[in-house]
Amino acid sequence: MNTKSKILLPALLFVAISGCSSMFHSAVNCEIAIRNKVLAQKAWGHWSWCYEQLDYPLHFARGFKAGYRDVLNGGSGCQPTLPPECYWKPNFQSHEGRAKINSWFDGFSHGALAAQQDGYGNLGEIPISPTARANIENAQRQPDPHGLATGFNTAQPLAPMTLPSEMNEHTLEDAPELPDDVLDLPGPSQHDPVLIPPIRPYE
Repeated sequence: MNTKSKILLPALLFVAISGCSSMFHSAVNCEIAIRNKVLAQKAWGHWSWCYEQLDYPLHFARGFKAGYRDVLNGGSGCQPTLPPECYWKPNFQSHEGRAKINSWFDGFSHGALAAQQDGYGNLGEIPISPTARANIENAQRQPDPHGLATGFNTAQPLAPMTLPSEMNEHTLEDAPELPDDVLDLPGPSQHDPVLIPPIRPYE
């Protein structure tokens, strides 16, 4: 095997692997699109009796199915800024055309709501393992920078206490004695909180 063949073989293998991956994703996306279209059509067949008295039921039905598919695809169900391109034609640039477009927007909202009521709000989500979810939740927990939970500031360590230089020359034996009435601390008043030890449920 010459040098040129050694270079072309890995390149062809990489292209083949990339092509297989692209074909796989395309097949999955096509399968999801067909499934969502079938579910939206079934949903309209189930809910269409509620909208029989509308002025433009055809356009409302199109919006309903579009909103239903939007939720199935993982969308929020909010109305898009613009209608589909088929409504950009000149024949919709009139009062009746605007009414049809508004009917499409109304159908979109009703279809999204129907999909959420049918329990398809998280259909496109891929579940993760409980261990991975617990690790993510632990990583998202922020430390207590101000020490609100413990009463101490845990962001910075406590600095060691140092005495002034003139006090370092004396010892505790040289300190003057305090009168006895200074050491008498007042008892708890009626306004002081009473500390009650916690009660364990199994005691």
